[in-house]
Amino acid sequence: MTFDTFTETDSDDDPQIILHVDMDCFYASCERRREPELRGEPVVVGMGYEAGETHGAVATASYEAREYGIESAQAISKALDTLPRADDATDAEPTDSNGDPAGYYRPVDMAFYESVAADVKEILREAAAVVREVSIDEAYLDVTDRTGWETVAGEDDPNADTRTIAEGYARHVKQRIGREVGVPASVGVAPNMATAKIASDYDKPDGLTVVPPGAVEDFLAPLSVAAIHGVGPVTASELREMGIETAGDLAAADPAALVDRFGERGRAIYDRARGDDGRAVTPTGRPKSLSRESAF
Repeated sequence: MTFDTFTETDSDDDPQIILHVDMDCFYASCERRREPELRGEPVVVGMGYEAGETHGAVATASYEAREYGIESAQAISKALDTLPRADDATDAEPTDSNGDPAGYYRPVDMAFYESVAADVKEILREAAAVVREVSIDEAYLDVTDRTGWETVAGEDDPNADTRTIAEGYARHVKQRIGREVGVPASVGVAPNMATAKIASDYDKPDGLTVVPPGAVEDFLAPLSVAAIHGVGPVTASELREMGIETAGDLAAADPAALVDRFGERGRAIYDRARGDDGRAVTPTGRPKSLSRESAF
């Protein structure tokens, strides 16, 4: 597990405390919970790799499998060409019949994944009064009324601990998921939704990144402009044509020029690059999508 925090330069009045909880390679993590011997091995979850099937796609690939070039939504035939199937999960280093590296392929088992997700969501609902479920494997939590941005020790103490109370609360939630459910999560903590989501992706897998008020712009500035919510590949390409490569470049750009090029969306991405996202976490029931990794 890793942890990152960023130094606060100033503070807003009564800022929100938003957690974005994102399960790491969720389907693969569920399979590892069911088969602990798969931990640390390349795991691919998908459909169409069974004998006699010719069509299918990758739903989720573990980080170990991604090192071989396996990606979500990739054709299963390409995945098998890249990383052949291993049958024996007891091998120290899985190989195929030719002695080449191999991976462990497992079929999608949505009923099982949904049952694991339900256990995770139960913890999240206990941790926050307001939970917004985005998919089967990610959610936003507003924990403003449960914790605070104050540091653990007083700021006047020269030996003060710089950790915030919010970091401790997020760590507690993260550890509960790992201990009680047995799957890893990455958590981002920030004063708004857009930054919390970026923070949860910052140090995957099994990461915890805290961005307190006043540190948001410094945290975002060096990141690729593609990290900003609302900037897809096409928009990122157009921004690069305008000489905008990073979130810092976007924050320093002329907002009028962005509106001319992208309409009101231009103003939205400009604001988010500056750490300005006033959206409130609103509760949801059943998530609208299963997972961004399973759109195959």
